[in-house]
Amino acid sequence: MNNRFKYDSLDYYQLLGCSFSSSEDDIRQKYRDLAKFWHPDHNTDPRAVDMFQKISVAYDILKDAKSKLRYTLLSIIYNTQNFPDISALCTLKNMHGQDDVNLRAIHLVEVTGKFIGHSKIDKIYYCNPLEAAHVVKQITKHNWFYGFWGISAFFVNMWAIFRNFFAFNNKKDNLFLCIHNALAFESDNKYQEALTCALRAKEFAHNEELPFINLYIQHLGNYSPLTIKKWNLNKLKRIQLLYPFLLLLLISCLYSYLYLKKLQDTEKTSISVKEVVVFKDGQKTFSDVAVARIFDIPVDVHDKQKLYYVIQTTQAMHGADSSFDVYGTIEKGTTVRLTGYSSNKKWYRVMFDNGEMAFIESDKLQQGIGNKIPLWSKIYKE
Repeated sequence: MNNRFKYDSLDYYQLLGCSFSSSEDDIRQKYRDLAKFWHPDHNTDPRAVDMFQKISVAYDILKDAKSKLRYTLLSIIYNTQNFPDISALCTLKNMHGQDDVNLRAIHLVEVTGKFIGHSKIDKIYYCNPLEAAHVVKQITKHNWFYGFWGISAFFVNMWAIFRNFFAFNNKKDNLFLCIHNALAFESDNKYQEALTCALRAKEFAHNEELPFINLYIQHLGNYSPLTIKKWNLNKLKRIQLLYPFLLLLLISCLYSYLYLKKLQDTEKTSISVKEVVVFKDGQKTFSDVAVARIFDIPVDVHDKQKLYYVIQTTQAMHGADSSFDVYGTIEKGTTVRLTGYSSNKKWYRVMFDNGEMAFIESDKLQQGIGNKIPLWSKIYKE
């Protein structure tokens, strides 16, 4: 379509062969010429009646500068299919059903997961700042807690969450809201409200749309616009970040609880063994620190699975570290019973035939029976 008919949703300009810049005289003359040509009294074309009626309707709108401007503005925001009745415009109201010059169009998507499927509400909300905070909070909460229950729902909901985060500055939807309400307020003789909406429309208009909006503002006259509340769009974005933050916090708390519970369960299965520590000066003491945390293995003298033997002559220590004093030298092949181990399993606590215990490095031991176990031994009974 030619650019001069760009804002011509019902083809009125095209029918009369004129443009917005055409003068009233020019439009009148074009109408007369076309009406004379298509008048059904002397035009036998089957289209004559229909064409004559369309030309008359187009002329009724374009002959007057005021109605021509209203038609052009509506053509900016409406297409042929949804074009409204110019003489019966009603204001788009806030979520409480009230007229409100503070409205903004917010396009939000709400997703509900249904395990094997999902439902989606894709809607434009006309709301003031307070209503916007509420609806954004509710939909964000719904998407995070009810939108992920299903394979298809998961991916649709991820897209919805991402899209909603950038839903506050849609120029097309907001231009539609501002122009529509400006014209509707004017129809109700609320000129201050109309001027306020028209001025806001400039914020969302493209350069080629601005001349028509500016002309409409001039047409409204010397009214003062109403004071409107400032929109904090960053606040609306922060609201959407609140629920994922709370969800992550909940998961972190749950993970921390399970981790601490695991540590507690580990402590319950371990004991702090008090061993006699013999220092080089001959003094003795009892100390938990000497062996740190040792995982205890209950002694069952009939259990062969916990019998080990020394694979090479080595030294047994009073603590689970080579820095402790030596308990004694253990000969190769000596059979012992495993009664515990350090947390890193580097050291095994073992029992000897006489019932005493000491620590031997785990790599010096091998499971099984080495030298013959004496009948009087306390590590094994048939």
